[in-house]
Amino acid sequence: MKVEFPLHFMQKGERGRVVGVRWGEEDVAQRLVAMGFEKGVPFEVVRYDAECGITVRIGDREIPIVPWVAPLIYATEEPPE
Repeated sequence: MKVEFPLHFMQKGERGRVVGVRWGEEDVAQRLVAMGFEKGVPFEVVRYDAECGITVRIGDREIPIVPWVAPLIYATEEPPE
């Protein structure tokens, strides 16, 4: 069983997979999906700062996420390779 949790619970260097975006307003959710946060997509946290936000790597792109958006993105942790 995989545990789902908001992205802001992850730390630098951790890897995960997107489970989904949990937000009532469709435009915000669609924007996050357009940025690459689709269900099943693997990512890695490359920077974490509680005040400035989180930067994740999806494929070859680094995407900065502001602090108020990180709790909207749910993930599961990937085991280390």
